[in-house]
Amino acid sequence: MRDPRGLIFLVGFMGAGKTTAGKALARLLGWDFFDLDEAIEADEKRSISRIFAEDGERHFRRREAELLATLRGRERVVVACGGGTYAQEESRTLIDSLGVAVWLQVPLADALARCGSASGRPLFKDQAQAEALYLRRLPSYRAARLRVDAAGLTAERIAERIAELL
Repeated sequence: MRDPRGLIFLVGFMGAGKTTAGKALARLLGWDFFDLDEAIEADEKRSISRIFAEDGERHFRRREAELLATLRGRERVVVACGGGTYAQEESRTLIDSLGVAVWLQVPLADALARCGSASGRPLFKDQAQAEALYLRRLPSYRAARLRVDAAGLTAERIAERIAELL
């Protein structure tokens, strides 16, 4: 592995394991970990579901981009993005300028199974809606510089695969 100093952004659909694998990768590299959704909730002092319900997706996406921009100049940070972050052109451009995006690719069925009832996921209404959302986001995920087939892997193994690619 080379010694990357910038930022590593884990992107992919909800339930792909970005947070869990991100924490494992940060431990493996000895880097900091930053969960974008958690940062938004802390900054807004309310859940993502409430943000969507009270102010809508547009407000949420603006806050997401603003918090991503605060990472400019940071080094050695693994960032777990929300499922839709990289599908937003402004955020994708920012991520690509700040560091490297890694798509955690998992079969849709696996991702949906991990979401369970999907409480707290405002864009998850039902299976058909989730499939349509996934298909809309897929071209964006494919634009990530790196891809890891995470199907059936532990978070630690995903982290090792990412480290091998860097």
